[in-house]
Amino acid sequence: MLYSRDLKLEDHITQLLVSSPYQIKKLHEKLVGDDRSLSLRAVYKVVGNLIDAGVLLKVGKVVRVNEEWVREMRSKLVSNMVPQLSPGERMSYSFTSMNHLDTFWKTIVLQLEEYERDGQIFFYNPHNFWVYLPDRKESESAYYGHFAKSRLHAFFTVGGESSADKEFKRQYQNEYLQIDARDVPYFPRSNHLTILGDHVITVRIGKILSGLIDKAYKAEMSGSQLQFELERQYVLPFTSRFVLEHNPQKARRLKTMLSRNFYFPRQITP
Repeated sequence: MLYSRDLKLEDHITQLLVSSPYQIKKLHEKLVGDDRSLSLRAVYKVVGNLIDAGVLLKVGKVVRVNEEWVREMRSKLVSNMVPQLSPGERMSYSFTSMNHLDTFWKTIVLQLEEYERDGQIFFYNPHNFWVYLPDRKESESAYYGHFAKSRLHAFFTVGGESSADKEFKRQYQNEYLQIDARDVPYFPRSNHLTILGDHVITVRIGKILSGLIDKAYKAEMSGSQLQFELERQYVLPFTSRFVLEHNPQKARRLKTMLSRNFYFPRQITP
């Protein structure tokens, strides 16, 4: 499947051609780096099938992605947008898997970014332990990196001052993603907040789990020790809640509370 962990040859070919058109021989050279047993004949056959399916076009010796297919896929994906909530409305979901919760959170946030482009996104996490979730580090790093690529400003408050909290700031802060590490007593330690435009997302993990995470961070463990300790907690059967609400007043109040130590470019106001 495209852009997943389970890629077939047609997926590899399509992903390469999304980035740049290639002649088939050059495409084969690119693919052989992953699989030395791959024949040029096999690449020709799959490319031919993708052309017949309308995914690719062949112009002279060069193969490229069919833009009509791209637009069709985009329109079908956009139809899966977050339901439009009226002011005061909210949606709530329960999760027992932290990995599934994080995946769902990203799905909703990335969709909201498409039509809530007021030039700012605010986050509050007691600790950014999500980067230590099994199988999620690459996804987390890609998400934090996308702010600079999209020229989208984000303001992330971490409610801790341990060495691991400061390392998160050192590793991920850039011109577009500002990170502030400080205690915010007003917020419960189980709440993780995201504010985009007039929408507020609250991820509420269990109090027992949040207490165990706090304890692990305060122990000032090394990165590998912290990851081991947190991974032990993730497999326990804790229930977490995901709440999405359209609440302009709450969104403005939270942005004001979280704006204290950030620099705002001239074109942006909190």
